[in-house]
Amino acid sequence: MHPDGDVLPPVLHRLRAGAELTAAAWCRTPGATGRVRATVVAGRVVVEAGSAGPLCVAASPGALPLRARSVDRVAVPMLLPHLRDIDGLFAELRRVLAPHGLISVLVPAPRSFGWRGGALRTAVRDAWRHRSAVEHPEWLAAAADFAVLADDRLDFTLDGSAPTDGVEDLCAAGVYPPDLPERARADLAAHRRAVRTVRLRRVVARR
Repeated sequence: MHPDGDVLPPVLHRLRAGAELTAAAWCRTPGATGRVRATVVAGRVVVEAGSAGPLCVAASPGALPLRARSVDRVAVPMLLPHLRDIDGLFAELRRVLAPHGLISVLVPAPRSFGWRGGALRTAVRDAWRHRSAVEHPEWLAAAADFAVLADDRLDFTLDGSAPTDGVEDLCAAGVYPPDLPERARADLAAHRRAVRTVRLRRVVARR
């Protein structure tokens, strides 16, 4: 393991709801004072315990290098729609969470692109690897024997980016599908509101 301040995509720190709240902070807010906290992203898990600095290790979401019942809070930002094995991740979350531990799952929230944006909405919807993780993350959590405590949506504004750069950043972070076709990316760049303002969804559930 080695120290690492953050492995979240930088764009999640640039997506803001108001002056203070970022998408990165919103995902991690529930149980922020928990004794042991973890953040699971693609290929990595970051663990924070007490006043010690965060430690980052390479990890598969389906095989977390953590002891059973050792973690109080787990944040899973922008990962669920891209996994091949969602059931494996939830099984690992159940294993590593202490009794009554919380998960906070952050996913994109489906939104309209206006009355002229039907084709763009269809292209974005069809490009998700696991559409159910975008449209019904609460069902997936409940099916995995988690008690859903909160299900919220919030609009975020992207700071400081040209539309084209913003689309690439948002796709790379999983706010839009990473495999979104080039034509749909160009349509997003032309739809300034789709780049500047995005809606995210946070599902909080208890083991």
